[in-house]
Amino acid sequence: MDAPLATRIDTIFVPARDTEGAAAWYARLFGMTEIFRSAGYIGLRFAGGDPKSTALTLIPAERVDPDAHVAFNFFSPDPEALREALIADGREVTEIHDQGAMRWFDFVDPAGNRVNVCSFAEDA
Repeated sequence: MDAPLATRIDTIFVPARDTEGAAAWYARLFGMTEIFRSAGYIGLRFAGGDPKSTALTLIPAERVDPDAHVAFNFFSPDPEALREALIADGREVTEIHDQGAMRWFDFVDPAGNRVNVCSFAEDA
């Protein structure tokens, strides 16, 4: 069998009107620690956990609508190959976006859900 094109669910996205307050709440109740902060986005992971474990990213939102955001993303070491495989499967796929050290794209699964794929240096 060929190597998998995605290797884990990387991030669960949670919209929040107050990402600072939400981050403090997750830290207090679940012992999560901040792993990154950028443009209002705050990434959290369980304290002492594996640095490759699934993270929770709080995303700034004017209002919270559970149907209006990507619920999770896959990490892929080769986003181009995964994107091509999704296109070959007939999926609706966006272009690959570069955002500094991260590259990402979205696709629509067969059930109509928007799913994200990200890629970045694993030692980052």
